[in-house]
Amino acid sequence: MNLPDSQIAVTLYNLRDYCKTESDLDSTLDKLCEIGYKAVQVSAVPLDAEIIKKQLDKHNLFCCATHESIHMINGDLQPLIDKMHTLECDFVALGAPPIDYIQSADKFKDLIKLFNEHGAKLLENGIKLGYHNHHFEFAHLEPHKPVLELFYERTSPECVFSELDVHWVQRGGANPETWIRKLAGRIPVIHFKDFAIVDRNATYCEIGEGNLEWDKIIQACRDTNIRWYSIEQDEPFPGRDIFESVKISFNNLRAMGVK
Repeated sequence: MNLPDSQIAVTLYNLRDYCKTESDLDSTLDKLCEIGYKAVQVSAVPLDAEIIKKQLDKHNLFCCATHESIHMINGDLQPLIDKMHTLECDFVALGAPPIDYIQSADKFKDLIKLFNEHGAKLLENGIKLGYHNHHFEFAHLEPHKPVLELFYERTSPECVFSELDVHWVQRGGANPETWIRKLAGRIPVIHFKDFAIVDRNATYCEIGEGNLEWDKIIQACRDTNIRWYSIEQDEPFPGRDIFESVKISFNNLRAMGVK
């Protein structure tokens, strides 16, 4: 399908409890269209790619990215290539590695090798391979350097990309704006996620309703030509429905000047 003029997407991981059957997915996509979304990221949807694509086409929604497991990326790549081509999607990210891959120096070397080799193979098929971070990659596997920095230093910028999650960067003690600029040219899709402090705990909330500096984050995204801003909110804000949350996030981004 034609590329939408919007930059705002939403990851279906937010709505995973409402995407378990084709009927659920149909209803969920109806609601997203009513809000104004033109693109989604396919994540945590336990349906065949053909069914997902049928529903995306029905709702005129573009798939800007998917999340896949280490097993899907590490094995025979043909099923992944087939899925991405079915969805007409050119960006796949590892949602999260098994924790031992970033705690063991030997397993970390395996992760680097995997991304360099399979990133090149996927790129030959028109697909970019990326890495979606959490806060735990800001632990130091070597002195004075977080794992995430080592990862991008040791992977090829030509075939290994990033789906930087600004929430987890901040939760890891780093600066999202700095990391966006550090990875300039390697972020086709970025995860926008906010958090507020509620009862002394960090709590997932809607974009613009928490403590991240969105003006600086958005300017850095513009300066580095990031195409897609994918909204992710792992859990509903207390007392609020998740569909209400993704509507608030969409409207707040539009109010910030994001189209």
